[in-house]
Amino acid sequence: MKSLLTAFCFLALSSMLPAQEAAEPDQALIQAIQEAGGQAIPLAKGDARLSVAFHLSDKEITDDTLAVVANAASIHSLNLRGTAVTDAGLAHLTGLSGLSRLHLEKTAVTDAGVAHLTGLGSLEYLNVYGTKLTDAGLAQLAAVKSLKRLFVWQTEVTEAGEESLKKELPELQIVPDFRRDREREIVDAGRAAEDAAKLVEELAAMIETQTKTVADATTANAAAAKVAEDTQKSVASANAVVEAANAAKAAADKAVAELKGNDKSPAEAVTAAEAAAAAAVKNTEAATAAAEALKKPAEDTKAAADAAKKKLDEETATLNDHKKKSEEAIKKAAELKTKADELKAAAAK
Repeated sequence: MKSLLTAFCFLALSSMLPAQEAAEPDQALIQAIQEAGGQAIPLAKGDARLSVAFHLSDKEITDDTLAVVANAASIHSLNLRGTAVTDAGLAHLTGLSGLSRLHLEKTAVTDAGVAHLTGLGSLEYLNVYGTKLTDAGLAQLAAVKSLKRLFVWQTEVTEAGEESLKKELPELQIVPDFRRDREREIVDAGRAAEDAAKLVEELAAMIETQTKTVADATTANAAAAKVAEDTQKSVASANAVVEAANAAKAAADKAVAELKGNDKSPAEAVTAAEAAAAAAVKNTEAATAAAEALKKPAEDTKAAADAAKKKLDEETATLNDHKKKSEEAIKKAAELKTKADELKAAAAK
């Protein structure tokens, strides 16, 4: 039972297929098209419909060339891009009842030529990019109820012409769609202006935070510099004490030497001088040790002061960078706002 039902469905679907899809391609037509300088390729095996192209021909394709495809109902698509075909040549296409796709871009076709296409009941795709088509010619396409996609780049078609045709063919997709593109441009411009304004706010907040950071870094830098300065003063004082101790030691040594060099010097005086010299040595050693003990702290405070200064310079540079970006963002935001307002104003007219 299941196999019978399957067979019945297959027969039913087969009976619904167009007769031309089960037929063989017209070989005579294919040969004629090839001799005329075109290419003709069957859409699929067992499908009589042909995809015909003249745009890659090494021959000049003119209006007379199209006589070879007149009344050829099996032609599914026809590409005449960049050929020398004119309005007169399109008269040969009126009998192409099976034509679904037609490329006329970069040809000399005008509104008069489009009039020959109004009876093509299967036409779904039409490309007239780079032709002299105007709104008048566009209006004629309202008769092609099957039309789904239409390309009108670099023609004389206007938004008003497109909108008029879309009322007649609501399902038609026109490229470019001037109204939709304009509306999208307005939306995009508005979003861009909003994003720019948001960036300005973000940068303002960053500047405020960074200003506080710089203030803190300035305070830290001043404190570190003060500590380093005080430490250096202590080192300088300690070094002065060392110098004084060295001077006292030298004087004591000299006094001992002079007393010993004089045979008449009392022994008590020599002993006293030697004791003074020994005390000077101890004072010098103590002063030197004290000065040495201050070297490492001095180096550390100097390094800390340098680090604080570097930090301040970096934070200041960051603040200046934020300010520069903010100025640029404010300018950009103003430009985008003006553009968005102008687009809205133009759309309101």
